[in-house]
Amino acid sequence: MTQPTPEHYSEPDQAKWSFVGFIVGVLVTVLALKYYGYLVFPQAQERAVVEEFKILSLNPDTQSIALPESSDKEAVCQYGYLLLRPQNGDGATGILVDKKNRGIACQESLIPTEDK
Repeated sequence: MTQPTPEHYSEPDQAKWSFVGFIVGVLVTVLALKYYGYLVFPQAQERAVVEEFKILSLNPDTQSIALPESSDKEAVCQYGYLLLRPQNGDGATGILVDKKNRGIACQESLIPTEDK
């Protein structure tokens, strides 16, 4: 009986199998998170940009002109966030967010109320 010679014997490549194990582990983790509902991808209507806004400065050194026409939208402060909705009541109400999807905070105590 002959024994294997050193030129026919090769050890398993530890780096290659560690990398393959890491990739398989990441894939299994992502699939498990998706299956159990912890990983949710937004639908097209949820991530749609309805309209973009900008802020006009109230600095007296700069000239800012706002048109007197209504935008047909109104903002409401609820639960500490600024909600935006159409004035006619048709359509969805949504939280106003910045470009990083962070909600715009508001304070209900600062909203002027109508005296009756």
